[in-house]
Amino acid sequence: MLYVTVTSMQAKYSVAIHLVGIVQINHSTGALSWDKENLDPVIKSYIKKYLFDEGFVEHALGMLDPALDQEINALLDSLADSGS
Repeated sequence: MLYVTVTSMQAKYSVAIHLVGIVQINHSTGALSWDKENLDPVIKSYIKKYLFDEGFVEHALGMLDPALDQEINALLDSLADSGS
């Protein structure tokens, strides 16, 4: 099990993971930098995949839009109306 905490920084987005320490994600490039050196390449690749799969990289780059668009709102409203 991974323990992840997230903090925002000015130029980098940091994720603390007990297996590898702190991984920083650059806001403009998405490049990962690792706090610890000499990490097992298998663990490093697993953590990299985890960060991409769970949206940490997209969040750091500002690619995730938490606001629902109007089409989604209309669909949700129509589902609510048809249920009553």
